[in-house]
Parts: sequence; structure tokens; C-alpha cells
Amino acid sequence: MLRWLRGLLGGGADGVNVSPTEAHELTSGGALLLDVRSKGERQATLIPGSRHVPLEQLAGQLKQLPKDRVIVCQCASGHRSGIAARQLRAEGFDARSLSGGITAWKNAGLPVRKG
Repeated sequence: MLRWLRGLLGGGADGVNVSPTEAHELTSGGALLLDVRSKGERQATLIPGSRHVPLEQLAGQLKQLPKDRVIVCQCASGHRSGIAARQLRAEGFDARSLSGGITAWKNAGLPVRKG
């Protein structure tokens, strides 16, 4: 049951979630970092090099996303990015979710800046 609940909430060892260190390695290797937070959240702080597509607009932006690169989705805590990654995977993308979101990224000492 715990595994089912983690999957529902965006956590778990299902191949979708990656740690901040793993996400950084993926993006350093050419993966796209996709910020699915709101415009206001992004204006407060962002991860340099990330691309912004709010979760509610993702379905309409699929044709603008690369299918030949890994996409690491990122939000504030990992919940919305988990939804986005699963949505992208259902459409044939190789997508992951940054576990813990930008909060975990900052806590890992990785770079952020004001939006």
C-alpha cells in the first residue's frame, strides 16, 4: 500500500523520480529542466537554464518539447512535477521528476537565482 500511495503522490522507486544530484547530472548531460510551477513562483526563484511551462499549459505545449532528450520536470516540492513527468511519459517522452522540487535542489547546494 505504501508503494501505491507514493506513486499516487509522486514518490517511490518507479523510475520517474530523481534526486537533485541525479537531476543535476542529467541536465549537465543535456537533459531539459522543465519548470512546471506558476509564473509567480518562477519570478521568486528559478533554476538557471530551466524552461518554464506551467503544469496547466503542458498539454498544449507538447509539440514544442524535445522527444530526443530526457526531460526533468521541476516544481516546488515534487508533486506537480510528478504529475507532469507521468503525463509526458504517457505521451512518449523520457521524463523524470525532481524529487523534493526546487526546495530539495536548493538544500543540496545547487544553483538558483531570482526570476
